Amino acid sequence: MTITNVNSATFLADTVNLLRNDLSINITDPIVTTRSASSKFVMTSYPKNKVEYPMITIVDAGISQQQRLGMQSESTSLTIPVEIRIWARNVVERDELFGAVYDWLRTNQFGGSTAFVDANLHDFTMTSAVNVNDEQTKSKVMEVQFLFICQ
Repeated sequence: MTITNVNSATFLADTVNLLRNDLSINITDPIVTTRSASSKFVMTSYPKNKVEYPMITIVDAGISQQQRLGMQSESTSLTIPVEIRIWARNVVERDELFGAVYDWLRTNQFGGSTAFVDANLHDFTMTSAVNVNDEQTKSKVMEVQFLFICQ
């Protein structure tokens, strides 16, 4: 499913799917030549089955309504936070993928066919990036947010 605009009725799913599609196309999978057909590089949920690293997961992190847009208006200003988690085999791979993801998000806000403002997402902000390390994987949890006008 290709999402080009975030709509008021489906804004949460649209945002997550738009990011999944954009990152799948624009971030290079380091193991694309050896990745099995059943394994995906970018997913919109945490994996339940065995996966191949590296991978990226994108999930919504809740929403908040900032304000109504005037008296007797049903339009609202929403903040949509999204968690983008980079899962990797080592710290170098994690940090390189994080840098590529952040740089792509930061530089595609305006103009062009993949611009966030053209999809109705505004004011991109990275609110945090935290390392999470365990024995098997190294990951970085990045939270970004967008402003969406729900009309």
